[in-house]
Amino acid sequence: MQLNISQSDRTNLELPIPDNLASRGCPRSIRMDLDNLVLALEAIDLQVTDVMLYLVPELNLEETIPNRVSFWRLRNTNPLRRNYQRASLEWEEAKALVTLICHIAGQINPHLRLLVSTCEQIDENKIDALGLQQNRLFVEVYLEQFRSLYKSRMRLPIALSDEELKQLSLQLLNQLLFSSGEAGKVRLWHGLLDGAIA
Repeated sequence: MQLNISQSDRTNLELPIPDNLASRGCPRSIRMDLDNLVLALEAIDLQVTDVMLYLVPELNLEETIPNRVSFWRLRNTNPLRRNYQRASLEWEEAKALVTLICHIAGQINPHLRLLVSTCEQIDENKIDALGLQQNRLFVEVYLEQFRSLYKSRMRLPIALSDEELKQLSLQLLNQLLFSSGEAGKVRLWHGLLDGAIA
């Protein structure tokens, strides 16, 4: 006999909640990390929020994210947001965000690889020798867009300097690439839990 397992049930099996965290909402650090990952995707493509909302029914996430306002509220559980809602992020909502992030990351995997490899070539001073100035421009646009989005969305005074924002944006790029493969959703979920701080 073949069992029919829905996408939601499959996600629950793949993304378990630790017993010590199950009785409360997502820790502050997970709420911040998820919002930052979406922010990094926006820095790559400003239309990514619309794409995510378009994907919600395709990924069977309508119960968790019924509309644009609910998606906005999920993101504003990040305590650093200007419009912080002072509400907790439920675990099913966190799983929905992870599903969307990883789906988009998988779709743009080649671009993520290009950005990450170009960052490495910049660090190694290889860009000019390889004639990859155009690739460096892609990275510079991403870094500037992330810095601009972060400063416009987060509460003042901003605790991060421009250099710290640059390091955060590069870290998020690597995290998105790490999450873009076949098992990316599980890897991202466990990475979020490993770094969870209440």
